Amino acid sequence: MKVITVKCLDDNFSYIVLNEKNNNACVVDPGESEPIIDTVIRERINLKYIMNTHHHSDHVGGNLELKKKFKCKILGFINDKKNIPGIDILIKHKELYRNNDFEFITYHTPGHTKGHVIFYFNQQNILFTGDTLFSLGCGRIFDGTYKQMFSSLNFIKNFSKDTLIYFGHEYTL
Repeated sequence: MKVITVKCLDDNFSYIVLNEKNNNACVVDPGESEPIIDTVIRERINLKYIMNTHHHSDHVGGNLELKKKFKCKILGFINDKKNIPGIDILIKHKELYRNNDFEFITYHTPGHTKGHVIFYFNQQNILFTGDTLFSLGCGRIFDGTYKQMFSSLNFIKNFSKDTLIYFGHEYTL
């Protein structure tokens, strides 16, 4: 499996998770569609899924155009279903999602939003944290609480030290 980082908007990161055996892929948090479309076409990728960590427009802004263009399915947290545009597959806390291309566990990590989740690709030890954790901080509290965010960050601390973490924004520059 390969992860391709795609810069979106001013400081967002989206990630294309590629199954190198068949070029099938999912994209995590497509804030806009154009850079994803460019990468998918350039790399000859079969985009099959869109995964959303939460409902903010800078993470779901590309959902509908990508779904229409590539006929892919949108996955999101069951408690955020009314907020994620085009959602097809509802996933739950601690759910292991598996298909022929990918396997990951979804964890509910409220704080930034009430319905925020992270995705852990357990076989590769890769974690997509959206806006729960950044390289030098965490996302602002919107409709979650500080207590929830503190608990979610403490949960993330329990992953092994060699876990590769991919976050939703680049603020270190």
